[in-house]
Amino acid sequence: MNNDTIEFEALSTAGSLPGLQVLARQGQVRHYRRNTVLIQQGDHGQQLYVVLSGRLREYALSTDSKPREITLAVVGAGQLVGALALDEGPHCASVVTLSAVVCAVVSREAALAVLRHHPGLAVDLLQLALQRVRMATETTRLALFSDAYSRLSALLLRQEAEREALCAADSLPAMTHAQMAQHIGCSREMVSRLLKELVMGGYVVREPDRVYRVRKRLPARW
Repeated sequence: MNNDTIEFEALSTAGSLPGLQVLARQGQVRHYRRNTVLIQQGDHGQQLYVVLSGRLREYALSTDSKPREITLAVVGAGQLVGALALDEGPHCASVVTLSAVVCAVVSREAALAVLRHHPGLAVDLLQLALQRVRMATETTRLALFSDAYSRLSALLLRQEAEREALCAADSLPAMTHAQMAQHIGCSREMVSRLLKELVMGGYVVREPDRVYRVRKRLPARW
């Protein structure tokens, strides 16, 4: 069994949709280092990335004189990025690796050929797209209609839910204050102040692994 076969089989372990596994086998397995930009906002993509292992961040960047970032999603094994390449339109977000990442890189032409021969794959891609639309919509809603504390508390609670869904051998990595700020669209200083107050109030504790864990119900407002 070669390394590529092992990587593809990891998709089944990750619980990916069957159609995504079919798509992945049409691509080339490539390895990327941490902090590698795979997709640049505004570029016209020609390939899709099926994530076999590792974690990536999808984010939007403002175009004003002081560029700001907001994280739209963090994705891992069994997910797809770059689907907008299918219509040859520009990407509306950038994607960067958060860790060492392995992807099956599928050209637009190969992906379209697979879709023609496997109509069920289109349903799986639609399901993934709808999941991402929900995530992006929720991120946008929080960014526009809530304050920094509400966005931070939502992030902390979401992380708690993700940790409960993971096994002990696959723990969720700690996020820095800067990364949290990128997720919720505010300054690092604001995140630091809010976390300090939550820790002092006994609502949140910082574990030795630098992960912040919720210890009691967070206040509705701060």
